[in-house]
Amino acid sequence: MKVDLAMLAGRIIVVFQLLPNGLRKIENFELTAAMMGGAPPQMIGGRLFPAQEPLFHFPVPEFFLACSITFDLLLTLFVIVGFCTRSAAAFLMFYIVLAATIYHSDIRGSEDLMALTRILPFLGCLLLIAMVGGGRFTIDGWRARRESSAPSPAAGTSG
Repeated sequence: MKVDLAMLAGRIIVVFQLLPNGLRKIENFELTAAMMGGAPPQMIGGRLFPAQEPLFHFPVPEFFLACSITFDLLLTLFVIVGFCTRSAAAFLMFYIVLAATIYHSDIRGSEDLMALTRILPFLGCLLLIAMVGGGRFTIDGWRARRESSAPSPAAGTSG
C-alpha cells in the first residue's frame, strides 16, 4: 500500500510541471509558433525568448506546436491517472529528449548547462515509470484487476 501511494505521488510530482508548460504554450500560441518558425527573439517579462538559438526551425510551426501541447497535456494526464502508463512515460521521455536537443543544445554558459541538466532527474523518473509501470493506483491496474477477477467466458457454459 505504501509503495502504491508513493508511485501515485511520484507520478503526479514528476509530470506536474508539464501541465503549466502546455497551458503557457496555449496562452502564447502565436508567439511560440513564430519562435518555432524562426522569428527573432523577443523580450518577454524581462527575459529574452527564446534564450537560446534552436537547433532548427519548424516548417509548419503551428502543427508542431499543437503536437507539443498535446504531449504536454494529454500524455501528462495519462501518466497521472495511469492510463497506458508505461507507453505514456516512454513517449514523454522521448519527447523531452527531442525538445531538449532542439531547444537547449545551444549551450553558451553555465546557466544554459543548468537548464539542460535540470531535466536529467525528470528523465530518470520517467524511465523508471516506463520500466515498472505506475503501481496499483492506476487505470491500468484497475483494468488488470477487473480482468483477472472476471469469470472466463467458457466457465459459465456447460457442455
